[in-house]
Amino acid sequence: MKLIVLDASEWRSEDDLHDALLDALEAPDWHGRNLDAWWDSIGSDNINDLRAPFTITILKAHVLDPALKAYVGKFVELVAEARSERGVEVYASLPD
Repeated sequence: MKLIVLDASEWRSEDDLHDALLDALEAPDWHGRNLDAWWDSIGSDNINDLRAPFTITILKAHVLDPALKAYVGKFVELVAEARSERGVEVYASLPD
């Protein structure tokens, strides 16, 4: 299983999360920059070049602005939902 490690310590906006994910998951140029777009691409596992199984670990989220940390948490929850509801073998965590 591929492990993707993202360092959130320099993130200041939701766009920073999206930039990191777009690059790490090898998303197409037309990929949306919101949680609904991630639901579609991770849940279907046929949009991004990187395919399941993989794990996304987001480090240093504890230093984020509370609103941004909550948004990142929603992304982690989205991944768990996609795994549960759609059966894709994708995991995400905020270990600190």
